[in-house]
Amino acid sequence: MNTVNKTATITATLATALILSACQSTPSSPVIQRANSIYETTGIADSKVKAQQNALDSAKNTCRSKQVIIVDDKVAYNGILDERTGRMVGQASAVIGSIFGTGSPNLSRDDDYEYKINFRCQ
Repeated sequence: MNTVNKTATITATLATALILSACQSTPSSPVIQRANSIYETTGIADSKVKAQQNALDSAKNTCRSKQVIIVDDKVAYNGILDERTGRMVGQASAVIGSIFGTGSPNLSRDDDYEYKINFRCQ
């Protein structure tokens, strides 16, 4: 009986942890307010599109029902290799991986791209 209670407790704890982690939303980028009602945020991700989306999501959360007006933006690539070489190596390793039946190595990191925007709400 004691073993059954321990097993039930562990199972319930794991199920609760899985449910709570499934409900967790993606964290937003911090937003800094500057002079003249200008805000600044930086989206970080493994691709340029995801970094842009992260920054825009943070801006939309800040502006709520108002429209986001981007005043200035800048994309920076911080990968291991330069951006073009990284793409070529990624494509070549994907082809080699598919030929030999092995997976292709992932050279990208979660912080390869930074998309910094200055925006205001209107």
